[in-house]
Amino acid sequence: MGIVAVLQPDARLRAQVLEALAQEHCVTACSDWAEIHRTVAQRDVDAIVVDADVPEPSVATSELRTLRAKHDVAVLVWTESGSPERFFDLGGAGVDALIPPSARPSAIRDLVSRSVADACGRTAAALLPAAWPEEATAAMGWAVAHAGEAPRVQDLADGIGVPATRLREMLRDGGLPTPAELLLWGRLARAGAHFGDPSRTVESVAYSLGYATAGALSRAMRRHTGLTSVQVREGDGMPGVLRALLERRKRRRGTALSGAVRLSWAASVALLLTLAAGCASVPSVDHGAVDRLLSAPPMDQLHAGVLVVDAGTGVTLYAHNERRRFVPASNQKVLVAATALSLLGGDHRFRTDVLLDGPLTDGVVEGDLVLRPTGDPSMSARFWASGTAALEALADSVRSAGVHRVRGRIRVDATAWDSTTIGPTREVADLPWAYGASGSILAIDEGEVTLVVEAGPRVGDRASVRWSDGGDRFVRARVETIGADSTGSLSSSYLPESRRLVVHGGIPLGRTDTLTVAQRDPLGVAVRASSNAFQRAGIQVDDGWIVDWDAHPSPCIRPRPTCPEPLATLWSPPLSQLLSGILESSQNWMTEQLVRALGARYGRKGSWDEGTGVMHAYLVNEVGVVPSDLSPRDGSGLSAYNLVTPRAMVRVLKEMAEGPSAEAFRSALAEPSEEGSTLETRLSGLEDRVFAKTGTISNVNSLSGYLVRDDGDDVIFSILTNGSGLPASRLRPVIDDIVRVLARTPSSP
Repeated sequence: MGIVAVLQPDARLRAQVLEALAQEHCVTACSDWAEIHRTVAQRDVDAIVVDADVPEPSVATSELRTLRAKHDVAVLVWTESGSPERFFDLGGAGVDALIPPSARPSAIRDLVSRSVADACGRTAAALLPAAWPEEATAAMGWAVAHAGEAPRVQDLADGIGVPATRLREMLRDGGLPTPAELLLWGRLARAGAHFGDPSRTVESVAYSLGYATAGALSRAMRRHTGLTSVQVREGDGMPGVLRALLERRKRRRGTALSGAVRLSWAASVALLLTLAAGCASVPSVDHGAVDRLLSAPPMDQLHAGVLVVDAGTGVTLYAHNERRRFVPASNQKVLVAATALSLLGGDHRFRTDVLLDGPLTDGVVEGDLVLRPTGDPSMSARFWASGTAALEALADSVRSAGVHRVRGRIRVDATAWDSTTIGPTREVADLPWAYGASGSILAIDEGEVTLVVEAGPRVGDRASVRWSDGGDRFVRARVETIGADSTGSLSSSYLPESRRLVVHGGIPLGRTDTLTVAQRDPLGVAVRASSNAFQRAGIQVDDGWIVDWDAHPSPCIRPRPTCPEPLATLWSPPLSQLLSGILESSQNWMTEQLVRALGARYGRKGSWDEGTGVMHAYLVNEVGVVPSDLSPRDGSGLSAYNLVTPRAMVRVLKEMAEGPSAEAFRSALAEPSEEGSTLETRLSGLEDRVFAKTGTISNVNSLSGYLVRDDGDDVIFSILTNGSGLPASRLRPVIDDIVRVLARTPSSP
């Protein structure tokens, strides 16, 4: 939608042009040049359409020159002449396009839209600092003009006629935004221009620029400019957006440079001398050493991708297959954590509310209580004494609120999530084990059941089996006591028709053993454990517990300003703390809970498809990842269908390093010698220098994160390997050797 002024709307022009444009644009007809000058001056006109045949072409050329000198408006001419360039000075008049009399309505609309976009790009380029190189200014103008087309960096380079490598180098050497950042700036600047049109909503602007939702555009605008959509609309539109982008980049570069360089006294003196000489060195790595590691066994028979960039400048220090797609294994958790931390914020806490659905009188609820969970992933021994302890804390809060009896039922609101299916690409063999556990909107103990099996007093006796609270309806034990010298074994199997787990086998006399398996029905286990917790708290529920799968009729089950406060609320630890539990130990179940929570919050439902869709939209639309660089199918990385490039991994890591949650994100990653982390026994000697995420499934090994080099500079790296056919123990030492090479500077021993 744009504002188009049309000069000389005679019958022919009205029939062809006005009717075509009226379907998508706000069209105003002007009878003479004086009126069109007034219209352009008084209104935010995007384009003008001029009849080239009336008045005289020389008059039109002069008037258009005057207009273009004052206003960077798109100019199109309509003519019946077969060769208007013979008598109409198109170049001198600054004409953007010709509309031939044979043009169809759709073609006319496309011509106007393209011309408006080009004019918007020229305006943006004119607003940039004079010190920007010509190619950079042209690139920014092109990015604005083509913002609605989801362009790639290669498209940008081709559009301005500069090789992509030359464009990257030129921007880098000038300390300017990267090509990917320019494309993002182009979308935001174009959004600022569109906001100047009061007829356009935030939603329509967002969709026209490729954002999945209006919220996605608003978050991107706020993140990169500090401005809300309302502030942009009430301000001066695109000029204000560009000023904010330039100012924030200036501040961020200063912060990044001061934070990225941690040099010794001697190195600082050397750097100052180098700078004084006007020839600061470019950081580098030992390419030959990395190449040798990649070309020697066992790496020579697998697929590997490596990308290393300087954290402060974004300069590429080493690249090998950085644009190729790899199965990332648990490096996938980096993408989930970055999305969740950016969208929800480090202070976000999951809540589990208990609401009244009936009056409370003298401790008795004359109706139902509603338990409304949100997928809290913290109800386990990782953050509480146990998952049961978390539910007991909630039950105690309800009892403290004065409730001792519920005459109706307790209804668990499960309407916001898909709480019954498993991940769509999960392998069947993974399902019984804890690492493949599924979750639900209410779940405890990280989707696991730990079985404690104790032999009976005599051979042949039934062994005793204990399990965590809530499992009494879902576990059946068939374990026999065998001789002390016998070799026992325990196994489990599921009974799909009853959703029960059967434990069978034999355990030697005098022995106690444990077996940890995935819960078959996580929501059922959590509801059963909640019922037990409420009973222990002294709360009588007359009609039992029920799960609501469909929308509840009560208007206050969903929070509204007019609804009463929840009777009781259980809060999770903040997300920044939850991420440490996920990334340090590579916890699958918690990550999958985050994926579905993102789907419930920003998509249509708490499902894997919605959650991964939110993640893909955020990383592409707001971080600037090339759309084809990732294909997420789950959150944990257990799926062999996930795909990502090293380039995308580094782009996300760099975005997080420069954002407001940089410290929380980095500290949540694994570190060498960190107890309980996946790097506890790896990369010794690089303590406090490596902050990274590992990844391991069959035939996949990966490591991506941040590294402090010997000279104190930070680098961001991603190492992805696929198709080894070897145990992880053969690949990890080589990946670690690559990191050690990256840690050294060329002058290091």
